[in-house]
Order: sequence, then C-alpha cells, then structure tokens
Amino acid sequence: MFLELNQEVTNKEIAEIFQCSNQGGIRKSNKTKTVVIIAKFLDCSYVHKKAGDILYFVGIGKKGDQQLIRQNKSLYNAEKEGYSIHCFELYEENKYIYKGEMSLVKEVFTEEQVDDNGKMRQVLIFPLKYKDI
Repeated sequence: MFLELNQEVTNKEIAEIFQCSNQGGIRKSNKTKTVVIIAKFLDCSYVHKKAGDILYFVGIGKKGDQQLIRQNKSLYNAEKEGYSIHCFELYEENKYIYKGEMSLVKEVFTEEQVDDNGKMRQVLIFPLKYKDI
C-alpha cells in the first residue's frame, strides 16, 4: 500500500488499496489495520476546517447530535488499537487527494453545526495532525 502525498485516486481505488468500504467519511479496515477518513470540502453538510498542519475533522452522523459510537469510536480509538489513520481530501467529485497518515493530537471536542434538517446540533471534532507536512 504505497501512495504518494497529494496523489489523486478514485473512490474505488481507495476501497481496493485499503480493503475498506467505498462509502462513508470514516472507513475502518480490519484487514489492513487502517482507518481511512474522507474530508469533503465540496457541497457537504460536514464543515471540516484546516489550520496549519491540523485538520479539524467532523465526525459522522448527518442528523441530530453526533455520538462517540460506531465509526466515530473507531477513529477515536484507532491509534490505541494499532490502526493507522489515512486521510483523503475531496474538492472535486471523485477526485480524492491523498494527504498521508494522521494522528489524533488533542482531545475530541464538540461544536454546533447545522444538520441535514437545518437544525442546530452538536458535532464531534477530531483534531488530527498531518504527519508528513
């Protein structure tokens, strides 16, 4: 599994390389011991933010308050369980840019954002640092 930083791949290639689902913003693979995150920056209800080498990644769950369960819990526990976290950023449809391996660098926190129903809710924010930047 070798990808160059900023290499562009398709969603299908991500699923093949990491042996993970081809859907969702957090994709855990027990086969490759990886958690793949997809930070969409186009037409997305999740408002991810970047500040220097930190990505403030919004957890999953499009309606209501997000909880630290399922994929969100997988991302939170990834490194403790020996999984590596790999990030792709999406600025154009089906053009996934590999940003490298990441590490959770601060405690997860919550902030208010609008859900898919237009209602305010609490989302989980994962502060992740790019390892190769």
